[in-house]
Amino acid sequence: MEKNLSENGFYLWKGIFPIHTVQQLKTILQKANAEWKKIYDHPMAINSAYLTSTKFIQSETERNTLFQFITSNTLLEICKIIFKTDYYFLNTQIFFNPTNENKLPYWHRDIQYLGIDEEEQKIRIQKDFVWHFRIPLEEDPGIWIVPGSHKRWDHEKEREVRLEINNHRSDEPLANQILIPHDPGDLLVFSSHLLHKGEYGKNRFSFDILFTNFPESKETVTKWDHFPEWKESSFSDEQRKVFVTK
Repeated sequence: MEKNLSENGFYLWKGIFPIHTVQQLKTILQKANAEWKKIYDHPMAINSAYLTSTKFIQSETERNTLFQFITSNTLLEICKIIFKTDYYFLNTQIFFNPTNENKLPYWHRDIQYLGIDEEEQKIRIQKDFVWHFRIPLEEDPGIWIVPGSHKRWDHEKEREVRLEINNHRSDEPLANQILIPHDPGDLLVFSSHLLHKGEYGKNRFSFDILFTNFPESKETVTKWDHFPEWKESSFSDEQRKVFVTK
């Protein structure tokens, strides 16, 4: 498992969570996602974000339920294996199907959306690590990845497809691609630096928790209010340190 995470950039645990836990998460996140869609929905949208925000979940009990899950031993023990050093909570997302049927899955690396130039992106993937912990709340048709691509930059053909250069399209197949379907109860952990694209279909509704080796900015936390307020005494010191800001 540790070797797969390091070398391939992903690992799939089958049936790691009890279904009643998945159902509890789904009940809360369906409401949060619906609140998000009231403000930000678009026919081309494939994901929502900052679902633990007070903007989308008013119930303190439901927010604490999510924070307890996010900092559960199961997830934090995996973080220790991945990061080796300190690790931090960044964000949550829900991935769903676009309502516009013309929207196609597309190859990307998350870092390409940071607004930094390509040379800086190449540097960042070697030092700033972002990992998705994906918990499918419905049967998910899967995600396509190119194993090992989180540790290197694009080959020429990969770059042309990802950036749609020379008449290529970002939905084209890539060499060495694999599809990883996942079901409720599973946990798929993968690096955001991988070349990857989603697969649409079924009732896709997957919950992603993002962990990093760098803290979230205070400005972002102030804007979204998606961190705990620590009114509850049921969080340990180990859980609390995941929510440090810079």
